Amino acid sequence: MSETLTFEGSTDRCPLKVVLKVHSPQFYWKVVTRADIGLAEAYIDGDFSLEDKDLGLVNLITVLIANRDANISTSKLNNGWWSPMPFTAGISSLWLIVKHVLRQNTLTQARRNISDHYDLSNELFATFLDETMQYSCAVFKSDDEDLKTAQMRKVSVLIEKARIDRKHEVLEIGFGWGAMAIELVKRTGCKYTGITLSMEQLKLAEKRVKDAGLQAVGHEYMEEFFRSCDSLLADDGLLVIQTSAIPDYSYDEHRRQPSFIKEYIFPGGCMPSLSRITSAMASYKSYVVSNYQVVFSRPGNTMALGNPYKGFPSAYRFFGQERP
Repeated sequence: MSETLTFEGSTDRCPLKVVLKVHSPQFYWKVVTRADIGLAEAYIDGDFSLEDKDLGLVNLITVLIANRDANISTSKLNNGWWSPMPFTAGISSLWLIVKHVLRQNTLTQARRNISDHYDLSNELFATFLDETMQYSCAVFKSDDEDLKTAQMRKVSVLIEKARIDRKHEVLEIGFGWGAMAIELVKRTGCKYTGITLSMEQLKLAEKRVKDAGLQAVGHEYMEEFFRSCDSLLADDGLLVIQTSAIPDYSYDEHRRQPSFIKEYIFPGGCMPSLSRITSAMASYKSYVVSNYQVVFSRPGNTMALGNPYKGFPSAYRFFGQERP
């Protein structure tokens, strides 16, 4: 016999209402002991379902995120969306923390982490990506725009930012399934080199390039990443970085604590914050581009920051000293 739980936003920030039907007592145990990871596993295992089969899951996550954000200034024990009971959660969290430490991106572990994520199968990723098989965030201009159009806009933006033309040699660190490589060479005629740690991506990328006629950097290795980029960059070269980032206030907790995204999406991964990136670039001797652009996956946030697409790509402004 199932039980029914109702979650309802109580403020203008989140007026949504979500109804859960609990089918197994394991639901409560998983949520109490494993927080957001437990909630995800309970859903995967069928321990609960949602009354609204279309938007129920999206609305539930939206309510939980709004609750987390509302309490973030008053609680120092945010461990995912729900703060689990200290003793039972402590035992489970200890194992998850040890597991995450074992997954840190050392030279030997990085390939395993990439394989855990990207080598699930190319067919799996093809079910939710567009035909160009681009996995990084697209740049949308409207809610009804199709994914391929938004992804190709992203490619155009990156090519424009890097100012690539025929005489350039381009190195792409983590080339995915080859979409950027194909477009770069088609549009500019440049000389291209890409590197990846995923064998599945490499196989498909090589096939796609023929048909068309190091990726993971943890907190501890970010300075080394920029030093390596600096040594590879030409005297008049440009480094363009596209990354999924996390707010500065959440960064320390994100990198130290287990979470759903580190367990199931990016094993051993670490999403950087803007401050962490800029501090790591202190060892980067080349010009630094003072041109940070926040682009959301959907345009609903433009009211808060103004229109991020206005004048996009914007002009480059440099500061610092020239390369020796």
